Amino acid sequence: MTNEPIRVGVLGPGRIVRRVMKDFHAGQGYTLAAVASRSLERARQAAAEYGAPLAFGSYEELAACEAVDLVYIAVPHPFHCPLALQMMAAGKHVLCEKPMALNEKETRAMADCARDKGVFLMEAMWTRCFPAMKKMVSLVKGGAIGKVNHVYAVFTASSNYDPASRAFDPALGGGALLDIGVYPLMAATQLLGWQVESVQGACEYAPSGVDMRLAAQLKFPGGATAQIMGGMDACGPSHLLVYGAEGCITMENFWHPDAFTLFGRDGRRETYAFRPENEGFHHEFEEAARCIREGLHESPLMTWEESVAVSRITEKLRREANILYPGE
Repeated sequence: MTNEPIRVGVLGPGRIVRRVMKDFHAGQGYTLAAVASRSLERARQAAAEYGAPLAFGSYEELAACEAVDLVYIAVPHPFHCPLALQMMAAGKHVLCEKPMALNEKETRAMADCARDKGVFLMEAMWTRCFPAMKKMVSLVKGGAIGKVNHVYAVFTASSNYDPASRAFDPALGGGALLDIGVYPLMAATQLLGWQVESVQGACEYAPSGVDMRLAAQLKFPGGATAQIMGGMDACGPSHLLVYGAEGCITMENFWHPDAFTLFGRDGRRETYAFRPENEGFHHEFEEAARCIREGLHESPLMTWEESVAVSRITEKLRREANILYPGE
């Protein structure tokens, strides 16, 4: 194990990277080494803005760069798999934006490649790395509310339909489920496990044919259930409710959490508050850097097996709704 900082290369300096970089440098154990884009001018502008010493006008140059250990992939969903495979084939560790890939086949191919090449791979489900979420999960796993019997999670956003937007473009993996619905889904699988007995969904379509809003109910081995919803045409708070036999936990804005409240069966009420984050993406980079320094190929917070299972669930929901992307 080395104490040297993990050198990060950013692949695709788009909208999400602008948010990531608001507090990227607040984390420890890693450093920004390079930015790559299909446009050298864009890469140079981003590198200058974010403080990266290197800028590349192609992804191939990033893959070949010996000054980069970990590649953060922040391009649209359909390009996650091919670019991750390219980076891992070059010996790079990968932190890939969610969803890991469009479907189970692609996600499994990424996990298999990481295993074969002996590199680190993690789906960038940043929510799992927040101190508030880690504490809440620790309490639940420790029996603070007894056996968990039901999870209710909803993520809402109010977006005007724009056929030119990536979020509504089938060719770019658009739709509410993969954009924001994976947050409530992964909240359920984190608490109840990724093995499900049944999944049923219902959706409302955008004019482009992708899902504008998708709700689903899941049943897990042992009898636990979950209800989730992700909607791009709904305005309101994003809630996570965890119902146990001995109590309940509520967490608002669970995808970006800084507090939650535990209600006990005996009437007790305990609120856990953490330092509010500007954005909070630095937590996932710290987790990736920690795992790499310790020689781990996957993070216990977001395993390959769960990423594959979640992609299987989302694919099943899409296919039931007849939402297929080009090539599927």
